[in-house]
Amino acid sequence: MGTIAQRSALLALCAAAAGFLSPPAAACADGPPAVIAARPGDGAPLSLRDCAERAVARNDAVHAERLRRRELDGQMTQALATGLPSLDASGVWTRGRDPSFALDSTFGGSGDDPDPNATPTFLDTLFAGFDFIPAPEDIPAQTYWRTSLNLSWTINPVRVLAAVGAAEEAIHSQDLAIEDAVYQAELEAVTAYHGIVLAAGQVEAVEARLANQREFLDIMRLSRDLEVVTSLDTLQAAVAVANLEPQLRLARRGLRTAGATLNAAMGADPAEPVSIAVEQTIELDAIAADRAVDLGDQRPDLRQLDLLVELLEQTRRNATADMRPFLAVNGSYGLVGRQVDELTDKGHDFWSASVVLNIPLFNGRLTKGRVDETRAAMLRTRAQREGLGRQVRVHVLDLLEGLDAARQNLQAAHLNVSRATELLETSKFMLRLGEVEYLTVLESEAGRAQAQTNLIQARHDVLTATASLKRAIGISPMRPLASVPGLTAGEAE
Repeated sequence: MGTIAQRSALLALCAAAAGFLSPPAAACADGPPAVIAARPGDGAPLSLRDCAERAVARNDAVHAERLRRRELDGQMTQALATGLPSLDASGVWTRGRDPSFALDSTFGGSGDDPDPNATPTFLDTLFAGFDFIPAPEDIPAQTYWRTSLNLSWTINPVRVLAAVGAAEEAIHSQDLAIEDAVYQAELEAVTAYHGIVLAAGQVEAVEARLANQREFLDIMRLSRDLEVVTSLDTLQAAVAVANLEPQLRLARRGLRTAGATLNAAMGADPAEPVSIAVEQTIELDAIAADRAVDLGDQRPDLRQLDLLVELLEQTRRNATADMRPFLAVNGSYGLVGRQVDELTDKGHDFWSASVVLNIPLFNGRLTKGRVDETRAAMLRTRAQREGLGRQVRVHVLDLLEGLDAARQNLQAAHLNVSRATELLETSKFMLRLGEVEYLTVLESEAGRAQAQTNLIQARHDVLTATASLKRAIGISPMRPLASVPGLTAGEAE
């Protein structure tokens, strides 16, 4: 495979290359770069908190829940209105003839023609041909003005209390819905943020491997010229480079997609430029599983079901109130006159008042049907609450197991990076001494790059698993685990 001089020249070349060879930034650094441009363009890099705050401020689901809260405020006002009287003012203008003056012929009126066969009365004989009261068409039309204030008040305390109670429960439930939507928006932003860090690490890992393979290809070509290796070895190196180039394009595409995902989570146009300032705090506190499960049982969506049961109870009370006695108070006071100026004359006033005790007796079993329906809905909601509670507990336990495994993987990845770094440095030193071939150094460097990639993935898994656990137990993904009473023992790394 060549003369001794050729081998010596190749060894010298390899030793010189090993002298300046060092792993690329992504492969040798203990973490990702400080700033990552997921979608290049203008704009200051965003911190993790910036991303979460923008997501909460612009998220469509959060905005919709807050608008729903305003609707419930209006319903509360309506509920309070059921216990208040209503008062309205009315004005009526009428014009016409009063038919009460158009009496029949018994009183001398010009009503219908009398029966021609009837025997004439004494009055008919005495006042023959004379009418006391004119015919209706001869009565002049009169104009009447009427104004009044009308009061109506239905006094049913049970219904009022039930309506107000139902509105309060609905408002409390909606507050929990807003809280749940906020936590979900934060989780999406946190996951997308760490997804950018992961995608950037994958890009730089592929770049490092590609740089290694290109350098190896150059060495193979030089070795072929020196007749130390065959053309097949060079071809294999070229194929390795060609295989990595599509992977690099896919990795860069993944980084841009991760940036679009973060933009969408923040309620922005996915195509907008976005950069992040990398900050990743790994929380390694020991977590009390029992406490985590208890917290999961009190998260917003489960508490909403509890409030729904209370809401249905208030609905049942409201339906039952229809079969209870209640009072109705009605009153009216006003003025009437033929001229507008007479409406200020106290002599033309009128008033009316009534207090009615309503005692419902039978309404076709409608109320019983409504009550039975509500009770069945309460039982169904309680069953759903129990089923969802069990699913939540399973989910929390699964996340705890996943987080524990991710932490162990992270610890192993740290150790593997140290070992891979040590192996690379040893290979480079032995190459200088001529005890190993350059291929060994390149393989060691590829192993170091893969170990760093695994470390980035393990860090991402821990961060996202931690955020998911926080979401599952009903706390903000931005809140440190150690700040939750009784949940952890220890401090963040």
